[in-house]
Amino acid sequence: MQRRVSFFMRCLFSRVLGVTLGLVFLSGLLAVPNAHAWWDGKWKQRKKIQFDASSKGADIKENLTDVPVLVRLHTGNFSFSSAKADGSDLRFVSADDKSPLKYHIEKFDPKNEIALIWVKVPRISGGSNQDSIWLYYGNPSAPDGQDSGGTYDVNQVAVYHMKEQSGSPKDATSYGNHAASFTGKLGLPSIIGNGAQFSGAGEQMTISKSASLNFTKGFTFSTWLRLNESAGNVHLFSWDDGNQAIIIGLDDAKAYCSVSTGRGKTSSTPKTAALTPKQWHHLAVTIDPGKQITLYLDGKEASSSKLQGTVPAPSADIIIGGAAKGGNAFSGDLDEAELSNIARPAGWMKAAFQGQGPEGLLTSYLEEESGGGGSESLTVQLLRVIVRTITLDGWLIIGFLVIMGFASMYIFTLKLTTLRKTRKGNEAFSESFRSIDHPLALLEKDQEFPESSLYRVYQAGCEELAGWLERKGEYFKEGSGLSGRAMSGFRAAIEKEAMYESRKLSAGMVIMNMSVAGGPFLGLLGTVWGVMNTFASLAESGEANLTAIAPGVASALACTLAGLMVAIPSLFASSYINSHMKDMNADVNVFMDDFILKLEEELGDAS
Repeated sequence: MQRRVSFFMRCLFSRVLGVTLGLVFLSGLLAVPNAHAWWDGKWKQRKKIQFDASSKGADIKENLTDVPVLVRLHTGNFSFSSAKADGSDLRFVSADDKSPLKYHIEKFDPKNEIALIWVKVPRISGGSNQDSIWLYYGNPSAPDGQDSGGTYDVNQVAVYHMKEQSGSPKDATSYGNHAASFTGKLGLPSIIGNGAQFSGAGEQMTISKSASLNFTKGFTFSTWLRLNESAGNVHLFSWDDGNQAIIIGLDDAKAYCSVSTGRGKTSSTPKTAALTPKQWHHLAVTIDPGKQITLYLDGKEASSSKLQGTVPAPSADIIIGGAAKGGNAFSGDLDEAELSNIARPAGWMKAAFQGQGPEGLLTSYLEEESGGGGSESLTVQLLRVIVRTITLDGWLIIGFLVIMGFASMYIFTLKLTTLRKTRKGNEAFSESFRSIDHPLALLEKDQEFPESSLYRVYQAGCEELAGWLERKGEYFKEGSGLSGRAMSGFRAAIEKEAMYESRKLSAGMVIMNMSVAGGPFLGLLGTVWGVMNTFASLAESGEANLTAIAPGVASALACTLAGLMVAIPSLFASSYINSHMKDMNADVNVFMDDFILKLEEELGDAS
């Protein structure tokens, strides 16, 4: 047994060594130099995030600077196992790989593999798809690098992610314009993480007046909303002191903005087309002093109106979800409400819609890179990506397949060794058997043929004859020879031993047969399970594109590959062993016939 294990280990070592050398050789052939420097060697992984403002992407015409962009990470585009559990080792670096960028995390859930991070992108060039940033991670000793207030420019005076589970929504900017009160519901799944819900029964969100909420130089309000029903005139945003007012509302699901500058002067935009209830829309309003009011719906200009005079500055609190004096209650969901003290350009609204929405046309995620920026084989890099994206259920199935594969390899090696030794022993015994004069001459020669199955069959027959001679020796001495009953007992003895030898040869083959038959089905199980997880993750994250789907599907197909890599070698090995076992069983049958003939010639009944 020890010799068999030693032989198996030598075979296994030679295979592993051969595969390793092959990978090294392929790595040398396929190695591609990385032209980008590595920002900091303490971070082991990085990923390039590309922005597409061309007509095929977000279709942004203007050049934008210091844009807060939402980075959505999920199973399909990020390896959560390579980052810290709380995401504190995440770092974002500019395209030149030198300047760290401000960012903060809205949600980081490694268990469900979903993350939402806001990053201050220095530049998005209109009509271009060449702008990008780097995401670094994989540093267990890194401290938290978030800067929520620094993520926004000085003109962003309030941002409410609505991520809180209870209480009132908090302002993510450095101005700290937190909601003074909130009577709706929080912690409900929304288009970006969690959102706020208003039932239409008077729930409101109140933002107290402050020096930072000064919109005399311009005004921008934007939010994601989902309307429950298209009935009545409801207010999404209300800033009204009875004399001056800014009202953003929906009249029978048709969006509008009304601005009262006092003394009876009111400017209102035409109403847009009706919003579809139960569907998310991005609504934004800009007011440019002395110029116009512009209303944007889903990233596009929907209506506008000329503004008479400057932007009003009511001495009142801001109300979200209803009118300042009650009534006009909104019924639906809100998420990501933002206020700026300037009129943002049209490209800003399109970037918000295309960057934050489920289509995600602004942002794409390239393959992960590892190490300190050195060269690496493309094949090895893709294998790394596949390995990192395999989920726990996939690893369980692959692990079981690996156990089956090693078990099949062990059985194959063991059977190959046994067949080789048995064949040599049979050849030696056959040569000796042909040279003897008496059929029982080799009975006591078992030490000379320890590995021969033919000898064990021969020995069983001889022992049966020896027992018969002890019982019927006088009958044999009278010259009557072997009786028919004696020959029947002899045949039964050798056939019984031949059956035992055949069973001994086939012992353990069931493991190889299970690998052949069950390997592909286990791989298919892992593939189906993995594809289900991939689409469930896409539904949860709200992003659907080829870049997001491909890694997850590749990891799912890795299970099928593992199943085939177990089944195919096991099939060839099983066929090889079975063919040699059939030959050996045939040799046993031929020997049995020869033994019977020789015995009948020498000791058979003369009658």
